[in-house]
Amino acid sequence: MASIISSGIGSGLDVSGLVSQLVAAEGQPAEERILRGEATAQAKLSAYGSIKSALSEFRDQLEIMKDLNQFLTRTAGSGNEDLFTVSAATNALPASYAVEVVQLASAQKLTSAAFADEETVVGTGTLQIDVGGTAFSLEITEENNTLEGIRDAINAASDNSGVAATIVNADAGSYLILSGDKTGADAAITVTQSDGDGGLAALEYDPGNGLNSLTETSAAQDALIRIDGFDVTSDNNSISGAIDGVTIDLVQAAVGTTETLTVANDTAEVRRTITEFVESYNQLVTTFDGLSSYDAESQIAGPLLGDASLRSIRDQLRREMSVSISQAGATFGTLREIGVETELNGQMKVVEEDLTEVLNNDFTAVGQLFASESGFALRLFDVVDGFLGDDGLLTTRTEGLNQTIERYSDQRDSLNERLASLETRLLRQFNAMDALVGQLTTTSNFLTQQLASLPTVGGSNQ
Repeated sequence: MASIISSGIGSGLDVSGLVSQLVAAEGQPAEERILRGEATAQAKLSAYGSIKSALSEFRDQLEIMKDLNQFLTRTAGSGNEDLFTVSAATNALPASYAVEVVQLASAQKLTSAAFADEETVVGTGTLQIDVGGTAFSLEITEENNTLEGIRDAINAASDNSGVAATIVNADAGSYLILSGDKTGADAAITVTQSDGDGGLAALEYDPGNGLNSLTETSAAQDALIRIDGFDVTSDNNSISGAIDGVTIDLVQAAVGTTETLTVANDTAEVRRTITEFVESYNQLVTTFDGLSSYDAESQIAGPLLGDASLRSIRDQLRREMSVSISQAGATFGTLREIGVETELNGQMKVVEEDLTEVLNNDFTAVGQLFASESGFALRLFDVVDGFLGDDGLLTTRTEGLNQTIERYSDQRDSLNERLASLETRLLRQFNAMDALVGQLTTTSNFLTQQLASLPTVGGSNQ
């Protein structure tokens, strides 16, 4: 049967409280050391998270600027967007053009004569459909010789070369409609038949050979526009290459109507991009300064004060900012030349009048300063991407700090185990002492009683 121990009964001491205080006193220095270490590691981990976030935003900005097509945007305008719209790539040069939309590209559409309904039998045999020189054949038997059966056979053909079949049920009857899915004169459709009972002749269309059972309701034709009086054709309604870097999307034909197409440098957008680049870099500098600061009055230090990794990142970025590009024939070699200056506190500022002037006079050269082979955006992107990579400095430091935090957690577990063992040992010792004191007290009380009962010299017991 288990015994029940009541600590302190024998001695009158608060054994449990005494043991708790001794255990707490034993563990306090180690616990405080673990807490300080954990807090420091957590603060550094959070600090590196802030650096990673700022660097990621900076890299996103560089991603745009290292690509000339994204950075040096052009504006392109149409004098009448009901007729055509326009977009321009980086290689488009500022200019204006007179554009006339003569005709739109269209796909061919053929319509049959009226049949009683879609279940009307047309005929059997081999039906061959050719779209732009690519033909496919269908075997029409008694199982699929109706108007709807032929429609389904055309649409289900695995080698269908670009035609869709539909049926329109009108008041006058049912009509089979064949629609090409490609625009342009080279996508013309011909339909011929052979063998069978001859009924498929009602669906033939080959004008070159005098077969016109189907009616052309929409011709297969190319788009035609005139740019400054020169004819330009296309098999679709999006015309690229007629003007370098310019894409013209046709909306509506208007013969005899000329509208202006204008291409210009988008200086406002490029200025905004450069300004955002400066702001993103300045935010990065602010993050570095805040994390490595020291307030002498309050004696509070940033979590990364004196941190070698932070210094390495900051110094590499500053170095890249100060090194001029080495590309031969470059108009600009430094950021200062386009109006981006570095201040004494390490941050940058945009001198608006200088930047505006170079964008107006040397638009392409500004783009090359950032996006050429040795340009600032390209170099900085590679550096920042290296910091953020799986094997980069930030990843290495973050993993190291996480491991440090795990070690502190293991140390706390070990400390708790040691303190639990100490508490058990102390309780055992104090309880033994308590029992001994209890026994001694009992003996003392007994002896006192016995001595008190002894006769005194010259007297009698009372």
